[in-house]
Amino acid sequence: MTTDALMVEIRAVLKEGGEWCDLEKAHALAAIVLALRPRVVCEIGVWMGGSLVPIALALRALRDLDIAAGREAIHRRAIAIDPWAKEASCAGQEGADQEWWASVDHDAALAAFRGRLDRHGLAEIVEVVRARSDDAPVPGHVGLLHIDGNHAEQATRDVARFARSVTPGGILVLDDLSWHGGHVRAARDLAESFGFRELYPLGTGIVMQRIG
Repeated sequence: MTTDALMVEIRAVLKEGGEWCDLEKAHALAAIVLALRPRVVCEIGVWMGGSLVPIALALRALRDLDIAAGREAIHRRAIAIDPWAKEASCAGQEGADQEWWASVDHDAALAAFRGRLDRHGLAEIVEVVRARSDDAPVPGHVGLLHIDGNHAEQATRDVARFARSVTPGGILVLDDLSWHGGHVRAARDLAESFGFRELYPLGTGIVMQRIG
């Protein structure tokens, strides 16, 4: 599959995941995967796979390129961490945000995500971990870490637990940097203390690279 064909496919399937990830971000995440060729990608906060499915499609494209070139396909995986649980989603939220998360069907969102994996041939690439990020195992040698879970204090805890598993040169993407409460900004600052440096903004978030 060519890069152009991958980007067209991402555009075609993006709406299946709702309004959580726009095309610019989906294409940017896929491009990061193509450039870095990571063996392990980890996303915290998956919901219906708005951003995880484009990432997984890019990992599949790398596998197909290996096969087309007659090379042994490197095993690459995306680890999708999300509790899909009302209590976890509502923790630390206020007002309309809390009301919305309390009203939506988390099991249905997980079912929709798994259905997308099956429909697009991604189930073998994506490891689904239904757990709070506080409890999920921390993978090693992460090339791309996308943190888009609960934006309260959980955001800082997620960076504290997972960011140091990103390999030097690897990428951290944080979503909703200006979310009220300041916790995502605090998470950004913590990442900087671990040796991450800002590369560029991406939508409402930020892309950082681990320098040391």
